[in-house]
Amino acid sequence: MLPIYLSLEGLYSYQKKQEVDFTQLTEGGLFGIFGAVGSGKSSILEAISFALYGETERLNKQEKRAYNMLNLKSDTAIIDFHFLNFEGRKFRFVAQWRRKKKFEETTSIERYAYEWQDSNWLPLESADGAKVTNLSYPNFRRTIIIPQGQFMEFLELKGKERSDMMKEIFFLNQYDLGPKVSLLQSDNNKKIEHIKGALTGYDEVSEEIIVEQERSLIESKRNLADVKLEFEKITQQLHALRLEKENKSDLDHKEQQLADLELQHPQIQRYEKELQQFESVTQNFREPINNLHDITSRKEQLLIKIEKLKDNKQLLNTQIAETASQLEGIKEDYEALATSRKKTDDYRLLITNTDLQQQKIELQSRVDRGTPFIEQTRQKEKELSVQLGKEEEQLETAKNSRIQTQELMAVENWYQKQEQLQKDTLDVHTKIAKLTQDLASYRRQLEEINLSETNWQEILKDKIDKVATASNLLKERENALLVKQELSQYVLKLHDGSPCPLCGSLEHPAPMHEEDWVLEVKVLDNERDKLTQLDQELREQYAKVSAVTVLITDKLNETKGLKQQEKEINDLISLHDSTFTWNNFEKGNRNSFETQKKQAQQLEVKILEQENSIKDIRKQIQETQENLAKYEKSLDDFKNQVKIVDAKISHNIQQLKTISDHASYEKADKATLVKALAELERKIETVEKQYIEWNEILNQRRTQFAAVAGQYTEAHEQYITLTAQLQALQGTINSLLKEFQFEDITIVKSILEKSFDILKTRERIQQFYVQYNTLHTRIAELRELMKNSTFSQEAFEEIEKIHELKKEELELELTLSGTLEKELARLTIELGKKKTLLSSYEQLNSRKENLRILDNMFKGNGFINYVSSIHLARLCEIANQRFHRLTKNQLSLCLNESNEFEVIDFLHEGHQRSVKTLSGGQSFQASLCLALALAENIQSLNKADRNFFFIDEGFGTQDAESINTVFDTLQYLHHENRVVGIISHVDELKERMPRSVSITKDLEKGSQITHN
Repeated sequence: MLPIYLSLEGLYSYQKKQEVDFTQLTEGGLFGIFGAVGSGKSSILEAISFALYGETERLNKQEKRAYNMLNLKSDTAIIDFHFLNFEGRKFRFVAQWRRKKKFEETTSIERYAYEWQDSNWLPLESADGAKVTNLSYPNFRRTIIIPQGQFMEFLELKGKERSDMMKEIFFLNQYDLGPKVSLLQSDNNKKIEHIKGALTGYDEVSEEIIVEQERSLIESKRNLADVKLEFEKITQQLHALRLEKENKSDLDHKEQQLADLELQHPQIQRYEKELQQFESVTQNFREPINNLHDITSRKEQLLIKIEKLKDNKQLLNTQIAETASQLEGIKEDYEALATSRKKTDDYRLLITNTDLQQQKIELQSRVDRGTPFIEQTRQKEKELSVQLGKEEEQLETAKNSRIQTQELMAVENWYQKQEQLQKDTLDVHTKIAKLTQDLASYRRQLEEINLSETNWQEILKDKIDKVATASNLLKERENALLVKQELSQYVLKLHDGSPCPLCGSLEHPAPMHEEDWVLEVKVLDNERDKLTQLDQELREQYAKVSAVTVLITDKLNETKGLKQQEKEINDLISLHDSTFTWNNFEKGNRNSFETQKKQAQQLEVKILEQENSIKDIRKQIQETQENLAKYEKSLDDFKNQVKIVDAKISHNIQQLKTISDHASYEKADKATLVKALAELERKIETVEKQYIEWNEILNQRRTQFAAVAGQYTEAHEQYITLTAQLQALQGTINSLLKEFQFEDITIVKSILEKSFDILKTRERIQQFYVQYNTLHTRIAELRELMKNSTFSQEAFEEIEKIHELKKEELELELTLSGTLEKELARLTIELGKKKTLLSSYEQLNSRKENLRILDNMFKGNGFINYVSSIHLARLCEIANQRFHRLTKNQLSLCLNESNEFEVIDFLHEGHQRSVKTLSGGQSFQASLCLALALAENIQSLNKADRNFFFIDEGFGTQDAESINTVFDTLQYLHHENRVVGIISHVDELKERMPRSVSITKDLEKGSQITHN
């Protein structure tokens, strides 16, 4: 971690906002924070820790931390800390709280964290500093910021405590494998017990049982084969008998079917005859009769079509004559269209000329207006040139008469410094006067109680001692009174003639009564209250006077410092007076200087105004010249455009084709010409459109007439052809009637009109004859097969029963053999599982022994202590590299068997002794070296390039020579990319620091931070 900036307000002794710029302090690698005791030095480190972690060494959460940390004169406390973490990322942590209306109550402490990204502070989800520093709060205060009273903690820790600290800092919990080994042991034991339980289910599984099972299976398969052979023989006999039985039954059934078919045979023969007649008539007569009907129908339709085509021919002939007459009426206008189109072109040229004439008028108007304007611009250019010459002459005169500005500035600086010194003198006088008044006031307070700043301690201590002596005497009297009080209980037991229980006397002349010691108790209580009140008043007076004398001492010191400051200012004033070397000015007459300065300033203003004026005139001249060139160019362009328009007008007149008297049209306006052009174009469009439409209609009607005429001729020819075909077909039908001996065509039509399904009828006849012939053949075959048959129903049933019994016996043998085979397979698998379990059991048993050994190794943090010892030895080695140099090779750190630090004394033959025998300065040196070694290890763990280390005590125990050596060590850290800060109240150390800040405590303003 590397700090950048810290501001704190309202924290402990800090009343107003104070800032620390660590960037200036960390540049030299070594810096210090100095101030008197109680000035607020350690509060800077506490503010950093509290901003990062919300923790502080002084107070815990139960001690009303927010109230006690808040300055009594402040209503708000704010800590703002910026730093770079070990990754070089920039963070900001803020802590703040405030006082409520009731003085003793405060709001809860609010802590926020931000990261600098993309030029903005982006808030973080958590304000836990450990997440960005990679250090917990205990590690942070041991390796980065070591608070007061904690610096030598690491050196003096016992072995176990130091091991615990090493465990936390170096994350040695990762080596705490005892719980993990215990978990592994528990898991391993569970697996062993699980396997033991599983093996109990395999007690009946062995290789001997499997061998016996194999023998039983072989015997079962042998019996199965015998039964199977007998079953096959009975099955063959049964199959033969079943076949004979089926043949006999089939023969009876087939003979009955044949008898039924014989009854259907006459009807089938009738169907055959009708089918032959229908097929013959259909084959010879159906097509001619159908053709006769078709030709007759076509002839009638064709006759109707011929009549319609004849009517269409007459209608089209009339329409053609009418269209030809209309087309002839507009033919003359259509032939004159070419001349009309040329005339439209002439009209367009004349319309263009009217536009060009208007354009020419406008251009000529611009030429006439622009000519005098150009002359005015030329005159303005001349006038500006004359004015520029005059202004330049005036400017040159003013420049030659001005005073040197550098001399004025030097004289003014001299006067300002003189005023500042005089003001400083006045401020010092005012402060001295104020301090004198304060001292007089404080001394009057002492005089009022008859004390002085020199003898007050002796007087008040003497009074307090006297009160203490009186209190002791009073206590002795109280003790005597207590004895009397104890004796008073025996008074009641005294009787005349009876012995005293204490002294044995028989006489009791003056026995003590209770009222005697009760009265004395009241007197003693009154005296004790007075002494207590007096002692309290004296002690309060002592504290008040002590505070007043401290203020007197502070005011005297401040007065002494101010007088020294006054002397220094007077010396500066004398030295400053001697530096006034200007002859043009009087040292004591500043008004004269101010007058000349004012005149010089006015002259400078005038020169500046003239320079600006000249600049404006030159700009106007340049603009005028640019405008003149632009105007002249525009005028020339207008003149050229007039010539171009004249040329276009002449060219258009030459292009006229049908209008020869163009002069008469030049006076006509554009609207008249546009209207004449529109009427002519509309007439051209109408004539052309009508002529094309009527011509197309005429052609269409002529085409339609030709098509109708052709259709009429074709239809007439088809009619003649159909008439001839009809006569020939009627002759053919008459011949067929004679050939097949039918009286007329009606008989043939009646046969053809019958709904006779030829395919279905033929299929039925065919199926009958196929079935009839098949039955004859099958009956013959069955009679041949049954010729030698001796089938008996009783023998068949007997064989069937025997077959059923043999089947059951076979199934029984199959079941037995299958069961034995499955059991053998199961036993084989179970034996394999048993072997696997036994193998796993042996492995787990071996693992159990290994885990027992590991458990013994890691039990009681033994391995962590071993790793911690390695880290401690490494820390000791790194620390000794600096400790040898600091002690001039006289001392060295080492570890004993309990991992506690000891010292090797090379001046006494290298004997080891406890670190507690070191002097205060040597203990500081050893602690410093160990702290630096520890911080380097943390830096290495965090992979930080540059890190920060703060010490808050220890330098007061070092002599001059040791301080030199320590400072050399700390300065050398800068080359190791380390930054070290120290806090001390020893002012002699300030001069040796390349960078430092001073903290002073003001009674009114609180602690004040000053960068040196």
